[in-house]
Amino acid sequence: SGVPFYYVSNTTNEIFSLNYILDMGSWSDKEMALAVNYLEYLGTDKYSANDLQTELFKLGLSYSVYAANDRVYVTLSGLEESLEEGIKLFEHILANVKPNQDAYNNVVQDILKGRTDTKLSKSDILHGGMMNYGQYGENSPIKNILSESELKALDVNKLVSKIKELTAYEHYIYYYGRKDVEKVKTLLDKYHKTPKTLKPLLAAKEFPELKSEKNKVYFVNYDMVQAEVLMLSNIGPYNKDLAATSNVFNEYFGAGLSSIVFQEIRESKALAYSAYAVFTTPRKLNEAHFARAYVGTQVDKLGDAKKAIMELMNNMPEVENQFQDSKMAALKKIETSRTKRSSLFWQYLAAKELGRDYDIKKEIYPIIKKLALKDLKAFFDANIKDRKYTYLVIGNKKLVNINVLKEMGDYQELTLEEIFGY
Repeated sequence: SGVPFYYVSNTTNEIFSLNYILDMGSWSDKEMALAVNYLEYLGTDKYSANDLQTELFKLGLSYSVYAANDRVYVTLSGLEESLEEGIKLFEHILANVKPNQDAYNNVVQDILKGRTDTKLSKSDILHGGMMNYGQYGENSPIKNILSESELKALDVNKLVSKIKELTAYEHYIYYYGRKDVEKVKTLLDKYHKTPKTLKPLLAAKEFPELKSEKNKVYFVNYDMVQAEVLMLSNIGPYNKDLAATSNVFNEYFGAGLSSIVFQEIRESKALAYSAYAVFTTPRKLNEAHFARAYVGTQVDKLGDAKKAIMELMNNMPEVENQFQDSKMAALKKIETSRTKRSSLFWQYLAAKELGRDYDIKKEIYPIIKKLALKDLKAFFDANIKDRKYTYLVIGNKKLVNINVLKEMGDYQELTLEEIFGY
């Protein structure tokens, strides 16, 4: 059918997974992403939604749909012996789906309930809304949503048209299973009907990450006893040459109970109940590395905890035996990590996003083996030391000393509406 086809043979059981994948999601079309998530609740001209579930169940099959920011997945999985019947039913659903206003109203209610719950969750506020705001500013991806009035006004017929159009766009197919590759291709040629020329993908909205040029503080008021601080600094564009050293750095410096940050701030100074610091690796070539640190502390220790973590973020303690332990831990993780056959394709896709067609673990292993503590110090001094930070602070305004926050940098209090867009 002219659609790119990827195949991985399943050597462990009689289960297959067939995926239709489009490299566009809610960043390209918010309504299409909503339509995809609505599909599971719909029937067709031949079956009600319940009948479809019964048919699939009889065949030992299930299907799922998922729209991410930059990709749509429509997946059929189940017993290998039911593959042909499954593809036939799958294609029938995509081509003949019927709108259902009641089902759509329920989807909207679920979305709105989810939004209400998100605004009550401390973790979603700090690690979702505030982190997005800190990374992208006021036009963040988390706010790229349909408003309540847009959701309620949407015509269900329009959403159904978008579902029927899905496979008219450029897409690719991934099959994981036992059947002979040529037999699967024959089935797809028979049932997966696409136009002669597929439509090009819609361009995605861009969300540029903010540079870290000065210290900023964003505060959100929340009824809680402690205070939590998340710190971000944009280090610059993806650099694969940092992969080996950053791997060991995270082990040594900031991730885990034996790391320098945790030991210093929680164990020896008792300034926090939780603390970590990491050097992040982006998912895509056009995204940045960040230095990210976190402290959860008592309100009255907020200033001291911030000073202690900044002291570490500017001066990395050098502890040779701890470095050797961290290096061994990093090597061990690579030695014991086995890529399951079912994950091969997804790892290939992830590598491709970063401009690679191979597993980076093979490349970084020998580099880690030769790494010395002075190399880690050089990495730290070049990438972490003396950075400007965006401090994201959540706590109870009545308890937090706002003057302490104002000393950290340009201070601004944010509302939940400002960070979530609703």
